[in-house]
Amino acid sequence: MRIALALLLAALSHLAAQAACVVTERATVPLTVVEGVVMVPALVNEQHATFILDTGAQRTVVTRDAVARLALSLDEWVATTTRGVGGIERHRNANPNAFTLGNVRLERRTRTRDTSMTVGTLPLTRIGPHQIDGLLGRDFLSPFDLVLDLRRQRVTLHEVVGDCSGRFLPWRGAYRALPIENPTDTALVVRLELDGVRLRALLDTGASTTVLAAPGMARLGLTAEKLAGGQAGRASGLGPRPITMVRHVFREMRIGQEVFHEPALMVAPIRLVPIVDMLLGADWLANKTVWVSFATRQVFVAD
Repeated sequence: MRIALALLLAALSHLAAQAACVVTERATVPLTVVEGVVMVPALVNEQHATFILDTGAQRTVVTRDAVARLALSLDEWVATTTRGVGGIERHRNANPNAFTLGNVRLERRTRTRDTSMTVGTLPLTRIGPHQIDGLLGRDFLSPFDLVLDLRRQRVTLHEVVGDCSGRFLPWRGAYRALPIENPTDTALVVRLELDGVRLRALLDTGASTTVLAAPGMARLGLTAEKLAGGQAGRASGLGPRPITMVRHVFREMRIGQEVFHEPALMVAPIRLVPIVDMLLGADWLANKTVWVSFATRQVFVAD
């Protein structure tokens, strides 16, 4: 009886240890922010590379120039078709031998934990003195929780295991959670209101500015006639073609407890994957410290 009780207590203790929430800081990596574009340094095949930090991208993308410069081998059997705001293209995947960020080895969130990258076109390949080698997407980022601090230009990677639901952050100060949806495994979609209409916005650090897309335009009744006279601009995204956007001033935008009066947002009739109404870009992150929890599918903002 004593032996059986001891074994039972040991098993319960083991299960309790397994269920405990454990948050471990793995690395803090410097960011470079130029014209709203958030860039992060990485090592690919032990060579220095610069990627746009892109929580809006499902797959990590490397440019064809970077494939040659970094001596990446191309997969003989597997190719990927990319569908971005700039169009559709198809290339064989690149297979780096090693991919690290802040001395942390990165692996895709797949059963095989591979390091495969999609090859694609980025119209914006240089920002000032910085050569852009690709987009660092959720397939490599989502094994970690990210603390984004654009004011101090840094991102911190945390490993989160166990039962970490609720308010589990190791922050001393006050913070609040945002209302989030998860249409796919790793996409984090923020619920917000724009001119009194409830919309869904993909949290996208790869977008320098917040953009209202085609579904959001339809829900708000924004037609080409209503946008006429707005300041037009060209923007680039994944794919071979640039897109045209129009700047439009709205009455009010609400994100959680935050209220923005007369926000000027870019509007473009683009379709997004997953299907959402808009992109919540790096301009919203600029003056905040935000914990992006892929482990618990939550987003927290420090007060």
